[in-house]
Amino acid sequence: MGNLLKPILLIFAFLNLIIGMLSGLGRLGWNIPLPEAYAHHGAIMVGGFLGTLIALEKIIPLKRTIYFVGPLMSASSIVVFIVGQLHVAVGLQLAASVVFILVYASYLGKQYNLYLTLATVGAFCWLVGTGLLFWKQFYPMVFPWYMGFLLFTIVSERLELSKFLPVTPANRYVLIGFLGLFMVGLLVPFHGIGKYLAGLSMILISLWLMRFDVIRIAMRKEGLVRFTASVLLCGYLALLFEGLLLITLGDAPFAYDMIVHTFFIGFTFSMIFAHGPIILPGVLGLSVKPYHPLLYVPVFILLSSLVMRLLADVSLLPVDYRAYSGWVTMGAVLLYFALMLTFTIRAVLLARGR
Repeated sequence: MGNLLKPILLIFAFLNLIIGMLSGLGRLGWNIPLPEAYAHHGAIMVGGFLGTLIALEKIIPLKRTIYFVGPLMSASSIVVFIVGQLHVAVGLQLAASVVFILVYASYLGKQYNLYLTLATVGAFCWLVGTGLLFWKQFYPMVFPWYMGFLLFTIVSERLELSKFLPVTPANRYVLIGFLGLFMVGLLVPFHGIGKYLAGLSMILISLWLMRFDVIRIAMRKEGLVRFTASVLLCGYLALLFEGLLLITLGDAPFAYDMIVHTFFIGFTFSMIFAHGPIILPGVLGLSVKPYHPLLYVPVFILLSSLVMRLLADVSLLPVDYRAYSGWVTMGAVLLYFALMLTFTIRAVLLARGR
């Protein structure tokens, strides 16, 4: 049953991605025939696409079919979003976030460790953010919790990998302190002092990752290892810049747009691009790790689209470039996954031909 659900859920996850990106284009002023989805671009991308993909990755090793109900609900919420039933769609994502917490509880019941604890905090952030969306329907209130979901999830993954490096327990506790500072920023009024605390924490977390993550070693390697490290570094620099924006922008025009997309395009999608050759085949049960130097192309296009958007936001480029940047971002993401599919098929065929 699980083997049948995995490709179906992946297809629905990517349907969320495509409709989420199209709804983002609608928000930028393009005439996209999905008006009901425009306002919920954030929930579709975070809950429908990322929530489904992350949950699926964590559920597969447990080999318990019952947990697939979580990503099934988050993935299928896109059908309800596009027909305009907000409460039903968000309710599905809310239920999916509860199942996701139960998935981590299952892991923690077998083995307690720091990585899983931090990841569980991220899952609770998704639950809180989705709950706020269900009851308040106000995305600026939800957005910081979405950030917490992805920040804790990604950092916990990187922290787990640091166990193979000479990182002292004291240095790990320092990172926990930085993450704790971010949580304080969420719990006090975020759009007051909270954003400054969260911004400072992001700067410190990014510096910690650049200092202690495996990228220090991996950058000296070749092929996939170097690609992963290079794109991770881009993501860490984006996180550093995100922190600076939170501290310095205040109520500047387009500040919200800059803060949201620096985090989600610059940081989050860099992490997706970096881990894709390892995680995506793994979700499908394939043992290959596809790589080709062409994968650098969508990374460059993605980051260029963010730069274009930010320059338009601060009026260093005409405002039209902000609208065009959405198409460039979408093109980068679609190109990346098309290349991943191509190189995965090639790697599988090569492995079978040996």
